[in-house]
Amino acid sequence: MVENSAYNAKRRLWVEQALWRPPEHPWVKLNTDGSWLSETSAMGMGGVIRDWASMWRAALPGDALRAELLALDEGLSFCWEGGFRKVSCECDCLGAVKLFQDRPTDKDYLHKHYDVIRRVQRLLARDWVVYVSHIPREINSVAHTLASWGVRNLGSNVF
Repeated sequence: MVENSAYNAKRRLWVEQALWRPPEHPWVKLNTDGSWLSETSAMGMGGVIRDWASMWRAALPGDALRAELLALDEGLSFCWEGGFRKVSCECDCLGAVKLFQDRPTDKDYLHKHYDVIRRVQRLLARDWVVYVSHIPREINSVAHTLASWGVRNLGSNVF
């Protein structure tokens, strides 16, 4: 107890390195990211599915929010088709995450990305357990790199 108190008193949270952590067995973790280049109006997305042993299960290949939502839609579809039924989904776009947390959905049809929001809502309503949470970009570096690569290499997919 004393050792923990001394450690906590000395540590500085803003200096600690943020790390990606694998999920508990039998869960998989889906990390998604979207990328939007306004100067070329190009959109890309990326994502990675990893299991409790940090082994890759799959990688995924508007505007910035639409790119994030499409990445989430594609990633969840990959998880469902891959037979994963316990998924911890991490996304570095707080705006996308908030769309699927406890909130009224009666006016979603007014959102300019309603088509994708509805698809994700239908995926989330299936018979599985999915948690969607927000994480800092530093922890989402693999998905971010894939999204950046995807927006610059239009017309090609990596699975």
